[in-house]
Amino acid sequence: MITNKSLKTLVTSLILLLLLGGCDSIRTTIDKVRLKTIGITVTEPDTETAEWVLMNAIEAARDKNEAAGWQKFQHMLHSSERSVAALRGWYTGAWPRMRKQIDHYDINGDGSFKIVDVREMTRSAGGIAGYEYYIVSKKKEMPTPCAVYKDEENGEKWRIRRCSL
Repeated sequence: MITNKSLKTLVTSLILLLLLGGCDSIRTTIDKVRLKTIGITVTEPDTETAEWVLMNAIEAARDKNEAAGWQKFQHMLHSSERSVAALRGWYTGAWPRMRKQIDHYDINGDGSFKIVDVREMTRSAGGIAGYEYYIVSKKKEMPTPCAVYKDEENGEKWRIRRCSL
């Protein structure tokens, strides 16, 4: 026969087991819910992190001197995006659009931006290859993706491979 006391003990034990055994998965779930509902504002990322690369790209696009901004932006591109044809594509397509729309993504007028989703990209051999960040726009309903990958040809530094800002 199950008594009230033994039922309470059983429920308490189950809760403790779930919490202790699944702390990482619970924390991950909570972080994902927080990310999707309120987002994360990036204001002062650590140097050479993926978020730092995105902030530098935003700052380059905000530069009043277009040529100087373009020089800064190029350094944030992944080596796979630095061929003559790829740079021409960035310079004639994504770069002008980014400069024109950058204020839509700059949350506080200081280059900070808000992420509402992150998707991890894995290498075929395992391990993290990159992240696809979804950045909030003040004008668009849907967040805009930017993919930042580790650049093997550049000392495994984070660099931009795709960005639709």
